[in-house]
Amino acid sequence: MTDDTLRIGMPAGSLADPNRGGNLVQLLEQSGFRTSGYQSGGPSKFNTVGFLYGWDGRPQEFATQLGVGELDVAIAGDDWIRERVLELKFEYGQEIQLQRVMSLGRGGVRLVGIVRPEREYADAIAFFKELGARKPLITAVAEMPYLALEWISRRLTDAGLGQAFSKFSVLKYTTPSKID
Repeated sequence: MTDDTLRIGMPAGSLADPNRGGNLVQLLEQSGFRTSGYQSGGPSKFNTVGFLYGWDGRPQEFATQLGVGELDVAIAGDDWIRERVLELKFEYGQEIQLQRVMSLGRGGVRLVGIVRPEREYADAIAFFKELGARKPLITAVAEMPYLALEWISRRLTDAGLGQAFSKFSVLKYTTPSKID
């Protein structure tokens, strides 16, 4: 690969699979970037543009790969990009600024909290005030833990508990906890 090659992150999953609503192959072709190989799991080749290099991968990792220079541009959901930007910030103190070029107009993520139905709360802040008053440690389970951490941290701050719950630990697989 040379300096005049543009490495583009091509997401595996629903964007690649027309049976799951994917339209990326069509979008690229309509834009003049005909591909081959992508829809069958890669490797992606750009047949009409020699300077593009398709990097088939997990969109969950593209923000990190952009941040460290492995990719020049990537196609991924805002949710996964934000998750990795927050991971680099919270875990490694590294701020990266990525620029969103355009939306594919698909999906949309809503954070939904599920709590025990012991009582009703006016809002999330009321819930965290009550929870923080009776528990020294709050545990949450999430597919995107850094998005959840950011959201919960904001609510705890709004509830006046930000300082009391400023320490956190995101556990993945068998990673050790950073707090007691």
